[in-house]
Amino acid sequence: MKLKSTFLSIKSLDLKKVIFVFPFFLIFIANLFITRIHGFEYAGKLAIFAGISSFIAIVYSMRWDAEILVKDEKNLSKSLSNGIYVVIFLSIVSLSVNFLLKSYIPLLNFNSHLLFSASVIALFELHINIFLKKNNLLSFIILRSLPPLLLVAFTLFNLTPELSWFLSYFLSLIPVLLSIYILHRKVWRFNFSVVNLLTSLKVMLPPTLSATIANSIGIIWLIVVANQLGSYEAGIWINAYRIASLPVAFCGAVIMPLVLVSIGSKSFYHEKFRVMFSFSYLILFAFFITSFFLYTNGQVIFSFLTKNNLTISNFSLLIILLVTTMQYFMQYWKELFQSVNKTFVILIILSIELFLAFLIYFFLDVRSFDGLTNLIFIVTGCCFCLFLIYIFISYVRFKKIYSSESSKL
Repeated sequence: MKLKSTFLSIKSLDLKKVIFVFPFFLIFIANLFITRIHGFEYAGKLAIFAGISSFIAIVYSMRWDAEILVKDEKNLSKSLSNGIYVVIFLSIVSLSVNFLLKSYIPLLNFNSHLLFSASVIALFELHINIFLKKNNLLSFIILRSLPPLLLVAFTLFNLTPELSWFLSYFLSLIPVLLSIYILHRKVWRFNFSVVNLLTSLKVMLPPTLSATIANSIGIIWLIVVANQLGSYEAGIWINAYRIASLPVAFCGAVIMPLVLVSIGSKSFYHEKFRVMFSFSYLILFAFFITSFFLYTNGQVIFSFLTKNNLTISNFSLLIILLVTTMQYFMQYWKELFQSVNKTFVILIILSIELFLAFLIYFFLDVRSFDGLTNLIFIVTGCCFCLFLIYIFISYVRFKKIYSSESSKL
């Protein structure tokens, strides 16, 4: 299948789905600016705090923020209210557990800013998607841009990374709520009941589990780097990760909405797979272009963007690129398997990578950046191979089913 026949024309691209590209670049630029001003140590601490709080926010929201975008207008208020109830309930539970048990279980002794930040982020994501759902794109862009802009502003005042991150979302949530009240106040229709709360938790548990596992891998590896090598090296890792993954992530942000539309238009599973195969060729192309520049001029590019001298080799940057590409590849293909309700094996593979990351965190002592990078590459590569095998087996099986049904007709 030719690439141009796989994707829809650019005119068919839904602006609502591509509008995420602007905040994506703004966040990237904001993080680079912060690194240039404060260095790798500060950037590493910020990335760890931001990653963990965003990860907890996914759990708090139970994916009701995503449900707001896919539900019809009639159920919009119900989805929002369910999301708010769940966020408040889980926030209270986690804060209470943390307060009561932190003296007995050190692992639960989270910084209070971390849990509060997660609550604020979850509420922010729930409400910001209302503007996207209502096609109020200008408000969406402006309000979505507030957190990274405020983050840069607070870091310029030399606030701690944790406090800067918390305040950036907390002060962004206020105008979001005011805008909702002015423009779309009808979406606030609250009808709380314990039954609705329990139903919301039960219904959204599977997608929350899937999103939690898929989105936790990157932050877990960052925590492993910080634990083994320190915040400074974590700052190097996260910036190398962002720079290396930019072309692949950009392809996903722009093209993936087209791919999902095309997948939805296909009646048979094997046709859906062919669409993803064509998209994978594009990812592969972006990978080869990026790998050429990183391998030949990686240190120069990295030092120019971060305004910090890089102490790791171009080869290590290439290894990080391989890790990011494999992770994005698995993330994109997970969307396909989720669309056909075949995520069980995918989640097992991703869980294996998480399990191995935890083993490295608790039981290994790797004091070399290159050595740890290679170890992460080996673990990710093994899981990636399992992923490819499952893709091949699934494609062959679906194609046989199609051939069998066609022969009967």
